[in-house]
Amino acid sequence: MLRVALMVLLPILTPTILYFLWFSHARRKAMAAGTPDSAPKLGDAPWVYLAAFGVGLMLLVLGAGALFFQEGGHPGDVYTPPKLIDGQIAPGHSDAPAAPSR
Repeated sequence: MLRVALMVLLPILTPTILYFLWFSHARRKAMAAGTPDSAPKLGDAPWVYLAAFGVGLMLLVLGAGALFFQEGGHPGDVYTPPKLIDGQIAPGHSDAPAAPSR
């Protein structure tokens, strides 16, 4: 679940969170300057660009994850699934195929 949050949700939400931080700062700055009319309005947000940037960032993170975080074996390897040994879960792993006996 954490992996889904880090690789999908966080990249999609990051641009919007950054926008809201900027929006809050710009609004406070305009109010402090005594010009509330120049403060940005929430409805003026570039929602399409924020969504497109978020999806693009998500695809970039998923692609990087696929390229750099591979734990798979090689073609022809034999996969051994996780096992319960003495109350502990031994993780699954890939082994090279055994050499044929002659």
